[in-house]
Amino acid sequence: MERTGTGRLRSRRQAFRSIRRQLLQDRDRLLLQTSARRPDQTTNEPAADVLDLAAAERDVLFDDLMAQRAHLKLQQVERALHRIDDASYGVCHLCRADIPLPRLRAQPDATLCIPCKTECEDRALLHSRT
Repeated sequence: MERTGTGRLRSRRQAFRSIRRQLLQDRDRLLLQTSARRPDQTTNEPAADVLDLAAAERDVLFDDLMAQRAHLKLQQVERALHRIDDASYGVCHLCRADIPLPRLRAQPDATLCIPCKTECEDRALLHSRT
């Protein structure tokens, strides 16, 4: 008969393989997203009016923001893949407890368990109010 700890470990390993596949898909999608930047639409023609200039500037700023977010997410995914490879994946960086599988499935690049993440968010909220 299989011991509970061994079965749990095997289940986590299987889940990590599935999560790794998801992270690899996320990485591929993010790589495409970050490399498929909109071509520069600058022309030598003067803009029709101030509103056209503002709209064009807004679009450029929005595209830059989305590219920055995709790049940040790509870094998080890469770090999660590295943690899977070096067997440190799924362990809370603060309390060193196992991060529950449902949290890892929902947020594959999570580095904190829910209690530690909640505590960090509460501290940040308190700090922002002072």
